[in-house]
Amino acid sequence: MPLVLFSTIPTSHNQFIAIATLNRPKALNAQNTALIIQLRQQLETWQNDDSIAMIWLDGSGDKAFCAGGDIRELRQGVVDALNEQQAHEHVHEFFAAEYYLCEYLSRYPKPVVCWASGIVMGGGMGLANAASHTIVTETTMMAMPEISIGLYPDAGGTWFLQKFPFGSGRFLGLTGARFNGRDALLGNLAAYSRPSDSRQETLEALIAADWSMPAHQVVRQTLNPLQAAALPESQILANHAVLQEIVSQATFQDALTILAHNHADNNWLAQAHENTQNGCPTSMGLIWRLMEDLKHASLAECIEQELIVSQQCCTRPDFLEGVRALLIDKDKNPQWVKSIAQVNRAWLDTFFESSEYLAKTSIESVTLA
Repeated sequence: MPLVLFSTIPTSHNQFIAIATLNRPKALNAQNTALIIQLRQQLETWQNDDSIAMIWLDGSGDKAFCAGGDIRELRQGVVDALNEQQAHEHVHEFFAAEYYLCEYLSRYPKPVVCWASGIVMGGGMGLANAASHTIVTETTMMAMPEISIGLYPDAGGTWFLQKFPFGSGRFLGLTGARFNGRDALLGNLAAYSRPSDSRQETLEALIAADWSMPAHQVVRQTLNPLQAAALPESQILANHAVLQEIVSQATFQDALTILAHNHADNNWLAQAHENTQNGCPTSMGLIWRLMEDLKHASLAECIEQELIVSQQCCTRPDFLEGVRALLIDKDKNPQWVKSIAQVNRAWLDTFFESSEYLAKTSIESVTLA
């Protein structure tokens, strides 16, 4: 089966809507390197085709738009590597392709409408954030849960989590807490909401639009009047006072202490607390530091930094152990390298070091061969 389904639909004024559907439904449309490259190549072709007015991006099935990167495949490549150099090359190939796709999509000149219904995590969040017109539904369930696998919120997460109000994005990254479509609207990750059963109806409204006007204007004027979804209550707004106290702490250890004292009788905070109890301490230290260091950085600058830190993470024991415990043996009992108390700045510094190989990597080094 093709990893991405591509098609075009004619509209008015000799224009077409191009459709890209991530097509790995059994894997919740998780991205691997081959999928990413296929999508990037087709987007470049459509960019240079004057008859393509806009892109519609979605995922196969009703369960997920995209659950993130294929971390099983990523881990296996590291395990199978014959040496450290080969492990870094494997990891670099995936992350450079994934990150550059997000950065490229964020500056795509034509409208990209992303149907972000169902599960949207990790790299799927990166795509949803980069699209120019993202739509959520009442079934949208988002998260950046990388602390559970020895990674951290990447794929631009160090940039788009900064857009959430009163620092709540830092809480989402630190805890891997799930959030809904209303929270996504609040955090500027989405611009519209629609009922989950209105996917075809929404697409047909765009097909029927008058494409004689500028494309971004057509999309806005078409989507704005459509019926909004009945979204669940925002967890971020409902817990804003506690979240503000948590993210205002000087260290991530202090933030976890505040969370531990405030999660009782609150299911959402209790789940977030449980995530941190089982999550990788180094991952929590990394996202806390990255959110501070990159507070005023651009998306491209964030991704450049992520490319170094992610390669360091995924060639180290915590990532191998985290994926093993969560997805392979499924014992959910990872043995992390460091405890929460042992994670200090000197330890985190080692994840920002550019080795001889890492120094050669950058977003611009991505190839689509």
